[in-house]
Amino acid sequence: MLPKDFRDQLRDHLLDLHWRQWASLGVSSHLNRSEGFILDLEALAVSTLSIGLLDRRLYEAALEWSKVNRSWLNLNRIKRIARLFIQSQGEDNSDSFSGEVLESYLIFLKTPSPRNADDPDNRNAGRSEHSDLIADFKARGIVVEPDVNLPWLQQLYLRSLFGVDARAEMFLYFLAGMKGNSNLISKEIYLEQKNLYRIIKQWVQAGILEESTGGDFILRDRNTWIKTLKVLKLPKYVSWARIYLFLDRLVLHLSAPALQEDTYLLSSFFRDISMEGRYLASVTSMDLPQEKSFPGKSYFEPFAAAILKMVEGLKI
Repeated sequence: MLPKDFRDQLRDHLLDLHWRQWASLGVSSHLNRSEGFILDLEALAVSTLSIGLLDRRLYEAALEWSKVNRSWLNLNRIKRIARLFIQSQGEDNSDSFSGEVLESYLIFLKTPSPRNADDPDNRNAGRSEHSDLIADFKARGIVVEPDVNLPWLQQLYLRSLFGVDARAEMFLYFLAGMKGNSNLISKEIYLEQKNLYRIIKQWVQAGILEESTGGDFILRDRNTWIKTLKVLKLPKYVSWARIYLFLDRLVLHLSAPALQEDTYLLSSFFRDISMEGRYLASVTSMDLPQEKSFPGKSYFEPFAAAILKMVEGLKI
């Protein structure tokens, strides 16, 4: 496999995965919906901003969904997740996902209607392609409101009960069978730890949570909650922010001119990020190749083949 082949295949798989998840949320698409995992709206939105320049139609679809269904978005989570992506990518060129792009997106969400693209005050010859897409946005009528009763939209279903705040995110975490303390959960759901601590304390007092061996908290009578909420099917809970952070960084790094055909440098980069890739491997129940078994540039091909299989495994 050549580096260009890997880059093109990974890009296509990653864009396809984004389209499937937006289709699950109500964007018109010819692709099947993504139904095998509980989706994370903010992680998907941030990742789309991150790689959206690879597919302008995807970027525009995400903007339209965000505008039409703004009330479902948790802006605090958007900011927290976006900072991780920005740090990972850096801001070394005008078309990278930067703090300026994030701010433009947040302003776009808060503005009743986008400014006229022909407004001379809104035209800036030096602005990035991100800014062009946001400033020139025009709805195409391809978005409907999401059906929150779909199993993979459990996040939005719980937001319809708790509101778009930390309680919905944390209850989803516990409902999925996860356990932890406020520090751990804060890192997993990308919300402020002190607020989570207060909620956990209230829920323990109310008998909603209980402390397990080791000091972690779990949902008391989880099966009863599942029946009460009429959850017929609970897809797998994963950290989409971690998955997309890894895959976006990988596909964007592969576009660097210095790495276009250099399998030795790519193999070195793959070794640097292999620890981050282990989470994706665990989610898809696959293995990354052992670095020691493939010295030098020979690590490129087995690593690339494994990643492609893993991304395919996400499209369920």
